[in-house]
Amino acid sequence: MKKILILILITTLYSCKAQTEFESKIEFTSDLEKFENLSNLKESLKGVEIIALGENTHGLGDVFSVKTELVKFLHQELGFHLVLFESGYGDGALAWERLDSLSAKEFTSVFSSNFYYNSEEIENLVSYVKSQDRKLKIQGFDCQPQQDYLIKRMSEIAQPVDSIFANSVSLEMRSFNNLYQYENDKDTLAFINQRDRFIGFLKNYNSFLDKNVNDLLNSGTTKNEINVVKKANEIFMSTYSEIHIGEMMGWPISANIRDRALFEIVKSFKEANPNSKIIIWAQNSHIENKTKPNHNVTWMGHHLKKAFGNKYYSIGTVVYSGKNLNYNGMFDFEHKDNQYLAYHLNQFQKENYVLDLRKHNKNDFTNKLLLGMESNGNTTEFIAKDRFDGLLFVKFSDIPKLIKKE
Repeated sequence: MKKILILILITTLYSCKAQTEFESKIEFTSDLEKFENLSNLKESLKGVEIIALGENTHGLGDVFSVKTELVKFLHQELGFHLVLFESGYGDGALAWERLDSLSAKEFTSVFSSNFYYNSEEIENLVSYVKSQDRKLKIQGFDCQPQQDYLIKRMSEIAQPVDSIFANSVSLEMRSFNNLYQYENDKDTLAFINQRDRFIGFLKNYNSFLDKNVNDLLNSGTTKNEINVVKKANEIFMSTYSEIHIGEMMGWPISANIRDRALFEIVKSFKEANPNSKIIIWAQNSHIENKTKPNHNVTWMGHHLKKAFGNKYYSIGTVVYSGKNLNYNGMFDFEHKDNQYLAYHLNQFQKENYVLDLRKHNKNDFTNKLLLGMESNGNTTEFIAKDRFDGLLFVKFSDIPKLIKKE
């Protein structure tokens, strides 16, 4: 009995220590004077049902780590139980169906076709999710068809029933990318033919699923997997069946089309479970509340703010210095110029903190037009208090530690 009591005491002390260490990693403020642990953030988020955690670029590993700590806090302290990544709907949902049979590393490598997320930092989040006995869920909400795991599973699902059809899956799904080339070449006829062929294949695949349900179930495919693939194909059809040449890459129409679809997918998750509390994990632009000066894109966040009002809370991420990864390599950055928002946030000499802009009422730099780094190191001007409900400041971030392919 004495040994059991000692074990309980050690476990309790360890839990308290872990909680203290967790709270010390991120601080919270609403006035940029009194920094505290995150516990007071709970008061600011009362009534919030959808919270979006932005990232100014996808290539910042320490940002992933800090956001992971925020996810843990939101899950443990406020009951948020669904994380929607800026990743393909099909990839995420099909990976989730195999959560128990996939290791954390395997799940991380397949739930997203975004190579930035195939990293050790995201694997740490997945490990936490796996420890929560499905009380915290990861899904994707992107509408783009370039989803590697979805395509792989679509082929595997069809293989036992119709191997010829299964072997056509990769070619037909990958052929979607031809639309970009045809648009670039201004080849309208080829564009329309490719679009209609792609949509026709999706319809045929869904018909195949409907006609062969029993054989598919007997071959090991689950009902949930069938429903996921059908839903993914329906998302593609809804988004792209009437797309015209000039709308794949044309600005801002291409962003308007994609982000409208992203909003509809998030809304569908919410409608399926009205009591759900959702965390969105995406790039800053997708989650912003209103259009930046001299911009004319209607981003997902604009739709969410209009639909959910104060029940939607957007947190934009700002990083002072570090190394950023993009498809062409990496680069160093440091925002020592006072024209950058990061410069002003860094003056408080804190490593990581959340600033609640809803309660921050001072007429200071948060109300001024300043620069911020965005995707691929590009810069944009915005007024922080107009654009977001809150800010996550990270003093330094290195690149993500990418998981090596075995």
